[in-house]
Amino acid sequence: MSIDVDTIKRANPLPAIVERMTGQQIVKHKIKAPWRHEDTPSVHIYDDGSWWDYGAGIGGDVLDFVGHCIHGTSYTPSVHFTEVVDMLGGLDIKPLPPQTTRPAPPKPKLTLSMATVQEWHDTMPANRRWYWTQRGLSDATVDRFILGWDGRRYTIPAVYRGIPFGVKRRQSDVDDGIPAKYISMTGSRVGIFNADALWTASEVVICEGEIDAMLLCQVGYNAVSSTGGAGTWKPEWAKFFAGVQRITILYDNDDAGRDGALKVRSTLARARIATYPEGIKDAGELFASHAAPVSWLYNNIG
Repeated sequence: MSIDVDTIKRANPLPAIVERMTGQQIVKHKIKAPWRHEDTPSVHIYDDGSWWDYGAGIGGDVLDFVGHCIHGTSYTPSVHFTEVVDMLGGLDIKPLPPQTTRPAPPKPKLTLSMATVQEWHDTMPANRRWYWTQRGLSDATVDRFILGWDGRRYTIPAVYRGIPFGVKRRQSDVDDGIPAKYISMTGSRVGIFNADALWTASEVVICEGEIDAMLLCQVGYNAVSSTGGAGTWKPEWAKFFAGVQRITILYDNDDAGRDGALKVRSTLARARIATYPEGIKDAGELFASHAAPVSWLYNNIG
């Protein structure tokens, strides 16, 4: 079996691997050597995908970095190559089991244009816009995130670089003021809601749910969320946070939220977990019932 090393390297950029394996942020192209103790960073991470440990006189590419993280000074490229590639997801050493079931049909793709998302927003009746204000969202936030009404249900689009990759619609079309679950349209894929913020943000709050993220954005935070719920965080998303200096995880104050927060931190080791006050489950309840929600956020997130 031939292995395309260049493809593996492109799929696993060194900054993302540094974050994933060490929990360190690269500061001025430097980190502390994860394979030995040191007080001053001496490992230089270069833009071309290479690195050099000036304290130990060793270096290489992303494969060598992973190898040294695993085996330290005993790492030998020729001996440990397949193990390193396997860890990066480029090779499955275990043989595939015999196929006893028919392969699943391919998942449908979202067939929805940005023009449709925008139309749902632009043609939303005034009485339907009222629903969003009941959730604590301002008109500016409704416009910013292109929230809409498709003629039957309220819609929350997930857009990245101008392309929708998912849309959630309110399960019930009854405008009763009671929060209802949102169900993803067929073809929607799980991703990071408000991911465009990660291009320039130095501080980010990772929330549980799009409404929570929008509420925090509304008071000045760069907030993002998985579009799939508390337990759907994917390890490969860590690479999108490589340039973020400070990360806070603020999930719901329940068992699912606490488990989800730990799952996120397992891939972003330098992130800090914050917890809502006793008796408050999420951002919606914080803004609805806390005496000073913005002050609480400032004191607990910054």
